[in-house]
Amino acid sequence: MLTQKQKYMLLSSSSGLTFWGIVGTLGPLAASGSIIGVLPKSLKVFVLLIGPIFVPFGNFLMGILSDILGRKKIFIITMVLYSAGIVIISLSYTFIPLAIGLMIAEFGVGGEEIPSLSLISEDSPVSQRAKWLTIIADFDNIGSALIAGMFLITSNTLYDRIILLSSAAVLIIIMVFARIRLPESYKWLESRGMERESEMQKSELYIDTEGIKQKKPSYRLSFFVLLSIAISQYTTFGLMAYIIGPYEFPGAYTDNMIIFVALVGASAAGFIAAPLISSGRKFFTLYSYSIGFASTVLIYILVPYLRNLYVFFPLLFINMMMSEFGWASRTTLEPELFPTKMRGTFIGTVRLGPMIVYPILVYATSSFSLSQFILLNVFLWGLGAVGAATWYVHGIETKNVDINY
Repeated sequence: MLTQKQKYMLLSSSSGLTFWGIVGTLGPLAASGSIIGVLPKSLKVFVLLIGPIFVPFGNFLMGILSDILGRKKIFIITMVLYSAGIVIISLSYTFIPLAIGLMIAEFGVGGEEIPSLSLISEDSPVSQRAKWLTIIADFDNIGSALIAGMFLITSNTLYDRIILLSSAAVLIIIMVFARIRLPESYKWLESRGMERESEMQKSELYIDTEGIKQKKPSYRLSFFVLLSIAISQYTTFGLMAYIIGPYEFPGAYTDNMIIFVALVGASAAGFIAAPLISSGRKFFTLYSYSIGFASTVLIYILVPYLRNLYVFFPLLFINMMMSEFGWASRTTLEPELFPTKMRGTFIGTVRLGPMIVYPILVYATSSFSLSQFILLNVFLWGLGAVGAATWYVHGIETKNVDINY
């Protein structure tokens, strides 16, 4: 049973990550012709690169600040930033203000996830930690699917703006309500020497056990595994959900449909993954990346038939389900493998890897054929499978582990 404060924590995080899903999808939607109309190829590439460039800055900086200032204060900063960005985007009728709005919003949402994952991992009951980390992170996909679906219904840029502003307003109202009542992490308070405040917070959260004491896992092994599975999942998800449409299937409706199908698959998979990963992380991570690799190999074999969307969409749906399984592995292992005092900093550092690689690949793949594009994804999934196998053999099982190492 969750306490009222834990419910506010989940409400705050789910609405914030829904916002991230919306903002993260706006670049690809704009590149496909929504918001301000059709863009030339050079500006499409630029718009697609804004998120991958600015999200890492927000991710890394806010990760560090969340360790210094606490999880709760960062939520106020990020909320102000992406709210301002959404307003600018909604009022944009030319490329430059659209780009500025995207930069501000992407930076803001980039800083949202690390304090969310840290807070959930620290203030949730141990037995429910993986479930809530997986489900809450899935709201990123849900936000993306919702905005892509709504943009599919409308073909008018004015309606796009109304939908965007209305969705943002609803989420901001929910976030303000939840974040005023949000608890600070009792583990963070303890790590900063505020023992009295920590004990008071812990008693209000009804935390009866902090889990099994375990030796701190190897940083070298943790970084290698988390980097490999992060680069694999983050890049393949972005390339297959957001980039393949504008590059390989030009046309606003088709591109929006690709995003919608991909995100519906990922969203549905999050709720399937939650109970599965709760039973153990090592085997779940191994089969998630192994099946993801196999599904991408199948897509590569069927490249000659992918222009037929009745062939491509079911394959994309399955591939995105496995990508969400990989995402669940990442969002659970990242906060579980690092100590409280430096959790945000370490997660932000690990995430720099995929977030640096991704924009390079977005730029590089602009000249790829469809076959080359899918083959690259095969190799990236293979990297993740190697990392998952390494963790299965040499890593620790973090189920029910006390993450205050």
